[in-house]
Amino acid sequence: MDIRNEAAIYYDFTRPPFDDVPFYKERIPFPEASVLELGCGTGRVLVPLLDSCGYIHGIDLSGCMLQICREKISQTGVPSGKVRVETGDISSFDLERRFDLIIAPYRVFQNLETDAQIDGLFRCVGKHLARNGSCILNVFHPWPLDRIQQAWGSDQEHFLSETPVPGGRLVRHERKQRMDLKKQILYPEMIYRRYEDQSLVDEAHLRICMRFYYPEQFEKLATDHGFSIIGRWGGYNGEPYGEGQELVVQFTRNV
Repeated sequence: MDIRNEAAIYYDFTRPPFDDVPFYKERIPFPEASVLELGCGTGRVLVPLLDSCGYIHGIDLSGCMLQICREKISQTGVPSGKVRVETGDISSFDLERRFDLIIAPYRVFQNLETDAQIDGLFRCVGKHLARNGSCILNVFHPWPLDRIQQAWGSDQEHFLSETPVPGGRLVRHERKQRMDLKKQILYPEMIYRRYEDQSLVDEAHLRICMRFYYPEQFEKLATDHGFSIIGRWGGYNGEPYGEGQELVVQFTRNV
């Protein structure tokens, strides 16, 4: 089942609260480098990277998101041999090639709910990294547990944004109903409502899990799985690690 089926058409109208594309472009190690994007979705990051690398491969569980991604790729006119996207599980895949850079932008890693999925992702990353390759993962920097407990566990809808769309407007809300603080997992529900004038013409719901990590925990995940951290940031504009709204780590295999 594609849980993003209903909401896929609205994803590109609700951009992240930061521009991370330049950050990833700068970390492509050389012009002919091969890049793998885990959870490429609609191609928000993948498509802009096409001109900055030799080859890019994207995998995602959502066929609906990938359909949008393929449409964007077809409009770029890039040679078909330079890019490929396919349905795949980021915790269990074998692409039979290695990559100079592996990325999972905008908190994709947090959708892995179980330890087995996390172990699987790191195992796959290790198998697919080129000799001098590296991987970049990102999660949000969470609030303290007591503040999370106060904010979550309610049926109330929280307004997030209102965006103009062709013929009307898209209003996005969030419900923070479920949480498991012992396992550090949040279960948000995203609600998209499209209006024409004042009439509601469509409503889509997206329920996901977001496993969260504090700065030391996030770094330790990589090192415990046999990698060495070579870079870390608190955001995409040079914020110090642990001080910004994001947690971003870059790591490579231990030699």
